[in-house]
Amino acid sequence: MPNMRLSRLFLPLLVAAAAGIAGMEAYTRTPQAVSAPLLDLPADVSRLVLIVHGSFDGDNPQFPAIASALAARHGDDPGVVVRYLRWGPWSDLRLRAASSAQRLGSRLGGQLAGLPLARIDLVLHSSGSYTADALCESYRAAAASPARVQMVFLDPFQIGGFVDWSHGARNHGRCADFALSVLNTDDPAPATNRPLRHAFNLDVTAHPAREGYDRNGHYWPVEYFLRFMAGPDGLAEGLSHEQYPRGGMLVAPPEGRSPL
Repeated sequence: MPNMRLSRLFLPLLVAAAAGIAGMEAYTRTPQAVSAPLLDLPADVSRLVLIVHGSFDGDNPQFPAIASALAARHGDDPGVVVRYLRWGPWSDLRLRAASSAQRLGSRLGGQLAGLPLARIDLVLHSSGSYTADALCESYRAAAASPARVQMVFLDPFQIGGFVDWSHGARNHGRCADFALSVLNTDDPAPATNRPLRHAFNLDVTAHPAREGYDRNGHYWPVEYFLRFMAGPDGLAEGLSHEQYPRGGMLVAPPEGRSPL
């Protein structure tokens, strides 16, 4: 008799828990009504460099600083356009940020398809990482002669929906010609510490330049990219997965320069 009573109590609780999980899964996978901003690109643009922030970071000065550094790096080439994409307020509803970023990426890809691009560079932090493959796939589906696409993920967020905490680790970078993940592995941001299967991974967690850096470690890959990869002596051109295989891992050397 006691066991029967327990089972009668347990079954409704189990059903309620399953319904709650299913509801949250549906909610997190439903994107917000994102309106993709016009990037205001010239008709003769040959290379787009797009920087995308994560949740609650539209006003983070690190991202305009990266945009300025990359613009200075490519300043002698009139065909290169650098844009910082602020996608708030959609970025700031964390539970739906990934799905909203995917919708945003799909719409941006459609905008880019008619331009004479030879290369697209995406620099993405945290939940902004979910714009990357959606943009790439939408663009390639519509472009007559698709450009080379390079992605740099900075501590990418990896939760897809509510229960799939390794979605990004399995999927980020799959559409790219070359993808790099710069990651920190000891910060409290959830689901940002795994290497990516479709990217080459650079672990900057223990780099000595981090000493004295007083922000959450989730932002250390952003700072590392700004200091060592965005400038003229930073990340090399023409990187390929023949040199740096997908799923590979390198611990960043202590010298103050990009190892790639």
